[in-house]
This record gives sequence, structure tokens and C-alpha cells, in this order.
Amino acid sequence: MIGILIFFLFMLNIFLILAVVILYQRQNRFIEIERNQRKIQEESEEMLSAFLLELKEENKSFITQFQHSPKNNKQSGDEQLTKIEPEAVVEKEAPITAETYSRLLATEVYKNNQTEVDTKKTFAEQVEDLSQKGLSSSEIAKQLKKGKTEVELLLKFHENRSNT
Repeated sequence: MIGILIFFLFMLNIFLILAVVILYQRQNRFIEIERNQRKIQEESEEMLSAFLLELKEENKSFITQFQHSPKNNKQSGDEQLTKIEPEAVVEKEAPITAETYSRLLATEVYKNNQTEVDTKKTFAEQVEDLSQKGLSSSEIAKQLKKGKTEVELLLKFHENRSNT
């Protein structure tokens, strides 16, 4: 009887040791998953911050372009007004709201696109021409105002097409 009891306790100890090992392995997996999630979170934060910096730079360049363009337009407009009717200018123009400005931009872009559609090369043709001139993919992306990966993919497709 004591032999059976010792055997039973021995088996119970082995079972408990296996349970502890399994729990330890699970805990290590969870710790590893947590590390991977932290790494992914840091990478995504870096990507978002880089994207935000890029947006900030684009906004600054847009604002500087916007600030310079109305001055030129005002000067030429003032010259035309003084030539035509100097008394016609009595009131100052009201400030442009964001909604009005976005509509103006949209109409300008639409007009420009309508005139450029016929004479403009396709994006793929422009990328091929610039790559033949020796520009890198990042320079092509900046010049065409497109993403670097998009340009690289087009160049790879072009290489694959020319190789086959």
C-alpha cells in the first residue's frame, strides 16, 4: 500500500513539474509577443512621425507658394485696375475662407488637368524617360510628386518587361 502511495506521489510530482514547464513556456511566448508588439508599435510611430514631418514640409512649401502667388497676382491686378479705372477700386477684397480657397484650387486643378490631358505623357512614360536620363527613383518621385515605392515598382515592371 505504501508503495502504491509513493508511486502515486511520484507521478503527481512529475505531472506538476510538466505543468510548471508548460506554464513557463507560455509565459515566455507572451513576453516575446509583447516585445514584438512594442517593436511594431515603435516602427509604426516612426512611420507616422516621418509622414507627419513630410506633411509639415509640404504644408510649409504650400504656404510659401500661396503667400508669394497672391502678391504677384495683386500687383498685376493693381496695374490693370489703374490702367482701366482707378476709381473702380473702393473696397478692399474680403479675406478668402478655407472653403472658398479649396474651391478655387479645385477649379484651377480641373482646368489645368483638362488642358494637360492631351499633351501629357503617361506616368509610366515619364518615369521611363527620367530613368533613362539617369535620375534615381527618389529624384524621379520628387520631380513627379509621386511616392518612391510607386516609382520603384514601375521601374521594376519596366525591367521585367524588357528582360522577357
